[in-house]
Amino acid sequence: MNTTIVSAMAAADAFLCVLVVIAACDYLRRVRPIDQPMLSVAFYLVAIGAFGSFLGAMQSQLVSPFGVMVHAGIVLYAWARRGHVFSMA
Repeated sequence: MNTTIVSAMAAADAFLCVLVVIAACDYLRRVRPIDQPMLSVAFYLVAIGAFGSFLGAMQSQLVSPFGVMVHAGIVLYAWARRGHVFSMA
């Protein structure tokens, strides 16, 4: 692929990873691990995975377009459900 496209995808993926980490940390701040252990574990895994993906993007590893789509989907889900995730708690 063209190096410009790869660089743009790496930059987009790094930006999306930062947004995923911020969203996961915000949710972890609002949830009590004792009350919702599975949700807490899920958000910890998402935050750790997104941070690892961010480090990989910063080290110029090859970025998959599907990985970028997954991160974009997580960010869109977090944005759309930001007020509803913990409304039943």
